[in-house]
Amino acid sequence: MKNNLKLLPLLLLCLFSLLACDFVSRPSAEEPEGETAPPTAIRPAITTPSGVTYGAIARQHLVALCEDIGPRLPGSQEEAEAAEYIQAAFEAYGYDPQVQRFAFANDDDEELESANVIAVKRGASPEEIVVGAHYDSVDDADGADDNASGVAVLLEVAKLLQDVQTPYTIRFIAFGAEEADMDGSHYYVEQMDKAAIENTVAMINLDSLIAGDITYVYGGAGRGSLRDWIINTAAEAGFALEARTARQLDQPDGTPCDCADYDAFQEAGIPFAFFEATNWDLDPDAMTQVDPNLGEDGKIRHTEYDTLDYIDATFPGRIDNHLNVFITLLYDALTRFTTSN
Repeated sequence: MKNNLKLLPLLLLCLFSLLACDFVSRPSAEEPEGETAPPTAIRPAITTPSGVTYGAIARQHLVALCEDIGPRLPGSQEEAEAAEYIQAAFEAYGYDPQVQRFAFANDDDEELESANVIAVKRGASPEEIVVGAHYDSVDDADGADDNASGVAVLLEVAKLLQDVQTPYTIRFIAFGAEEADMDGSHYYVEQMDKAAIENTVAMINLDSLIAGDITYVYGGAGRGSLRDWIINTAAEAGFALEARTARQLDQPDGTPCDCADYDAFQEAGIPFAFFEATNWDLDPDAMTQVDPNLGEDGKIRHTEYDTLDYIDATFPGRIDNHLNVFITLLYDALTRFTTSN
C-alpha cells in the first residue's frame, strides 16, 4: 500500500489549480476553458445525441484517487487522504462540505475511524435527493472501478450543477468504509430522524461504473419511479442501458441484498436508483463483469486488475463511454426528474 502523505498538500494544490474554474449551466461539447486534458491516454470522441460529452473532469479525479493516492483500505491513512481530497474538490466547486466522522470495527474487531464527506446543493424544493458513492477500496488494487469511478462521476456532476437550478435539493455524500460493512452509509441513515427520512425523495447510488460490459440502473419499478424515468431518458438519448428491479436485487426472503450503500436507505423506506456496470448474463449474482478469460475469471473489482491501466488497455474507450453515459443520466435525473413526472 502506498504512503503518499507527503504528496497530499501538492495533490490538493493541483486540484485547486486544475478544477477551481467558473462554469456555466451546461457545458458545450468542447472542453471548458481552463480545463486540461486528462493525463490518461485512450480518449476516443464519444458524444451524446445532444452534442455534449462528459467525463474529462471525472478522469482527473480517477487519476488522483487511483494513481496518486492508490488503494484506500477502510480506516487507512490512504482512505483519510481520499476524504481530504474529496473535501477539497467540493470546496473548489463552491460547496461548503461537512465531514461526518464515525468509528467502525474491522474483521479483527479493531476499532478504526472513517468519515462521510457531504456537500449540499440547494434546490427549488427543500426535499432532497441523496447521491452517494463510497471512496474506499480493498487493498488488492487501486480501486478504479470499485469505487473511484462512482466518486469521480459524483464530483463531476457536483461541478456541473454548481450554478444550475434543480427541482430538489441535492445532497452529495462520499461514503467511507463501504468495504468494511457499508459502515458509512449505515451510519449516515442511523443519524437521520423521521422528518429527514420523509424529506428524502430518493437515493441514487453510484458503484463500479467503468469496467463491466453493460451499463445498468436498478431500483423500484412502476409509473413515477426514478428507475423507470431514467430508463426512458436513456432510450431517448440512445444509450443502451439495461435495468433490474429492486426486487430482483433482494435476497430470497425479500430483505435488501446487503451488498451496496443503497441498502440502508432502502431499509429506511427511501426509494433508490442504483447505477452499475457489470454483466448479469454471465453470472446470476452479477459478480462476473466481463469475459471470464479476462481479469480474474471475469472479475475486475476486488482483484489486482482493478486499475485504470488494465481497464483502458483491455477495453479501449470503455471508461470514457461509461463515464459519459452515467454522468449524462445522473445530470438529467437531478435537473429534470420530479415525482410528478
